[in-house]
Amino acid sequence: MHLCMVSGQAAQAQCTQPVTHLSGTVQIGCTEVSVTPGGETGSQNFCGIGPYVLGDNPGGSFTFTFSPPVSGVTIGLSVVNNFPNLAVEEVEFEVNGAFYPITVPGTTHSCATSTCVILPNGRVGAPPSINGPFFAGWEDQPITETINSLKITNVVTLGYPAGFILSLRFCESCCATDAGMLSGSPLQACTPQSASFSPATQTNLEPDDLLQYILYTNANDPEGSLLATSNTPGFAFNPATMQVGLTYYVAAIAGNNLNGNVDLDDPCLDISNAIEIEWNAQPSVSFSVANPAVCLGDCLTFDVALTGTPPFILTYITGSVGPQTQTFIANIGTLEVCPPIGIPPGSVTLAAVSLTDANCVCE
Repeated sequence: MHLCMVSGQAAQAQCTQPVTHLSGTVQIGCTEVSVTPGGETGSQNFCGIGPYVLGDNPGGSFTFTFSPPVSGVTIGLSVVNNFPNLAVEEVEFEVNGAFYPITVPGTTHSCATSTCVILPNGRVGAPPSINGPFFAGWEDQPITETINSLKITNVVTLGYPAGFILSLRFCESCCATDAGMLSGSPLQACTPQSASFSPATQTNLEPDDLLQYILYTNANDPEGSLLATSNTPGFAFNPATMQVGLTYYVAAIAGNNLNGNVDLDDPCLDISNAIEIEWNAQPSVSFSVANPAVCLGDCLTFDVALTGTPPFILTYITGSVGPQTQTFIANIGTLEVCPPIGIPPGSVTLAAVSLTDANCVCE
């Protein structure tokens, strides 16, 4: 099973995984969260909001990166300051390296004397206060994008504010999709026969998932070298796109069902281990003789030419006699045919019944 983001999950729900470390990388659930402070920063908790303090002039920031990406965050703010003509600070958000304008208001923070507001420039600020002290706050501010990185900055627009306090929770979505495992040794198949293998085991599918099997050419790039897809564990040889003697790969693949096929763009796409498969051409045999005439009681030696991989086992008949078997350790050899005593003059037929090489059987 692999872990990854599911886009759009928990878009309106409060995220439940808290981030509390001030720097470095910590595994939280199935997500690695890295925290990088910048500028004036510190640590404090105030009425359930914390532990991040984004300080005064010239302002501070915290950058959070998530691996795998998360499907959203909820943010708590406290002690955001706006003292006209004295000290003003604004909260700016960047998602995946780009400015993110806030459009959805958060809920009132229970300890705040006022609620933060969305500013025309897309930042979050506090309504003006001329009396102070002033504690503008905001709980459960959602950002519901797919997030690889989130930077939150205290932008000081006037004076020397005291900074504000920040808490962060994220919506974790671990993929349950698992294409499982394929068992078995490398496969050898003979054209034009299909190659079959055992179904994948230890699979796990989400409700909208589909399990299929893929045939591809590059072990390091299954999706980019895909030749064929099957709903069952088996593939036919296609002479238009395939060659004998080359190594191909088969694997199970699982992901969202898109019009009857696995969606290769599903962020939870999973591919099993691979099994090598190689198709071989069926062997062939041809007979030749310089002078096919033979006297009664004598024998005739045929030159035998074989295609395929030695050793070969040839089963043949001569007229009404047979079948007989002879082994060849190379691609050329000879075969002695002795017409039976008492046979009337005329033609004697030499015909191959079956031929087996190291890989295939031709009948």
